[in-house]
Amino acid sequence: MRNQMMIERYKVIRFHIMYIAAVVLAAAGFFLGLLKLPEDLDTAKVFSFSVCDTSFMFIISLVAAWFTGNDFMNRTIHNEIKIGYSRFSVFLVRTVTTVVMAVFLHLVYIISTILGFSVKYHFDSSVFSLTDLAWLLVVILQICANICIVMFIVFALKKVTSGIAVTVIFSFVSCNILRNFVRESIFRLTPFSLAQTNDSRTLALSAVFAVAVIVLSLAATQIVFRKAEIK
Repeated sequence: MRNQMMIERYKVIRFHIMYIAAVVLAAAGFFLGLLKLPEDLDTAKVFSFSVCDTSFMFIISLVAAWFTGNDFMNRTIHNEIKIGYSRFSVFLVRTVTTVVMAVFLHLVYIISTILGFSVKYHFDSSVFSLTDLAWLLVVILQICANICIVMFIVFALKKVTSGIAVTVIFSFVSCNILRNFVRESIFRLTPFSLAQTNDSRTLALSAVFAVAVIVLSLAATQIVFRKAEIK
């Protein structure tokens, strides 16, 4: 598995789509902080606005689906299985890799939003607190859960185009449309609606839901991929 992770790292470095997505999210966050956020906020409030924002989750899902789907199209996954790698390691290393990319992209958005706000107004140290760190860690766990679902979809479909299409639509509906219409319900604690507040109850329940989704998604992917015919 170590060799597989090294190969995935090399592929990420050469994956231009991730860099394009990073530029788009950086620009979106910077201009949001620069032009849209009011002056009477502090840095912690800017952080709280951006850390739970799912507006661009469909872009992150697109990057993850594209990265993994390419390996079905160019037969990389077929070749790995053929030379003896287990199917579990094949999808696990890709899940870990895409989670890292997704977290990186979300952090780019958060930092860019704070930077844009700070350029126009001010920067203070209020964002550096243990509570906000716990909030960020829970959100990272929720992003991991979202990516695990993306991996299930891609490994179930085994095609880059359909994988991208389905995951983007799924992410846009679950993380954007439903979040805008469903206000007070259990949905607000699911990974599709990143933790909205940093109170202990919200963070604890959000973390529990995220772990449950991760376990179920990984199990479902293993079952589907184990029985799939790879050409």
